[in-house]
Amino acid sequence: MDVDWAAYYAAVSGRQPRPLFRRALEERGDSPPGAAVDLGSGDGTETLALLGEGWRVRSIDAAPASAELILDRVSDEHRPKLAVQTSSFEEADMGEADLVYAGLSLPFLDASTFPLAWERIRAALRPGAILAAHLFGPNDTWAAEPGMTFHDRAAVEALLDGLEILALDEIDEDGAATSGPKHWHVFEVVARQPTG
Repeated sequence: MDVDWAAYYAAVSGRQPRPLFRRALEERGDSPPGAAVDLGSGDGTETLALLGEGWRVRSIDAAPASAELILDRVSDEHRPKLAVQTSSFEEADMGEADLVYAGLSLPFLDASTFPLAWERIRAALRPGAILAAHLFGPNDTWAAEPGMTFHDRAAVEALLDGLEILALDEIDEDGAATSGPKHWHVFEVVARQPTG
């Protein structure tokens, strides 16, 4: 799917952090901020929110426009805790993370590269780390688009095997995208890496 990411970032400028992101932070409870990966950091909203709460953040996106936007927006105070990478997900250096957030980004991976990217995400999770991600289902308007990845519920559950599932919500409804009307079929996932 061809997307003008710079135009998309402009269209969503000024938005609040997504509910899935907030839910992931709530699941951390009283644990202090640690190392986070914002995978598909886009316009930087969640990266900047993490920095504001004291996290060290690896902000990763394949679109160069994302890095430019985030570096323009980050304060001098928070810059030392930020590492920005322009990289495909399957090649990115994710390090070790206490939180991995992939908001509306993983479905835009080609099905041939998704498994390696997912393997790298799972490998980055420290014991007790939280993973929060959106995955698209087969009823989504974009399911026929080339270069994207879609999963049914059974496939999503298989991806989460070995993790403690804290939330697995399925949205299958008409709505809107920045491009216009759209049917959304989305799985909102929050899971925890076991500590044992």
